[in-house]
Amino acid sequence: MSQKSQYPSSKEILYLLGMGALLAGSIITPGLGAAAGALYRVKRKHDWEQSQREWKKFNLKLLKRNLKRLHDQKVVEIVDEDGQDVIKLTQKGRTKYLRFKLEELSLKGKSWDGKWRLVIYDISKLKKSAQENFRRVLKQINFFPLQKSVYLTPYKCTGEIEYLREYFNLSEEVLLLEVNKLENEPFYKQYFGF
Repeated sequence: MSQKSQYPSSKEILYLLGMGALLAGSIITPGLGAAAGALYRVKRKHDWEQSQREWKKFNLKLLKRNLKRLHDQKVVEIVDEDGQDVIKLTQKGRTKYLRFKLEELSLKGKSWDGKWRLVIYDISKLKKSAQENFRRVLKQINFFPLQKSVYLTPYKCTGEIEYLREYFNLSEEVLLLEVNKLENEPFYKQYFGF
């Protein structure tokens, strides 16, 4: 399969739109605006070139068909941005994008810088589902449970914890600490393979 005929899966489309790759609304509805081709030329040349590279790998006919289906499902919408019609994720689309991103969350491949990260949380019983899911994801990405609401990792994880705070709406309930030394450190080093 040549690079230009790659099938654009819904997941790839949502991921690119979620990451900010811009696409002209005229790809779904050809009568919209006078866009030069399928890609929306943005103010900054770098953004334009990045978006163009991302979208050009797909078969245009299949991309249009998939975008039309996502538009009909109210996952994407066409909005006016600086006088140009562009395709953006709806709230429903953003939720799907965040769910996809959550599935891909990982600390694998990171190296230890000699510091430990502790995630401490105190989540209200009114948010029991969020608490259980937050705990499940920490375990899934290989945090070590020190106590019921205290988890440990040797890897930098600021971005991942920020993402989980946003996804589960736990901005005030989760605290990330960075420490240089732990009691029983040899045990934790062994657990993480050091």
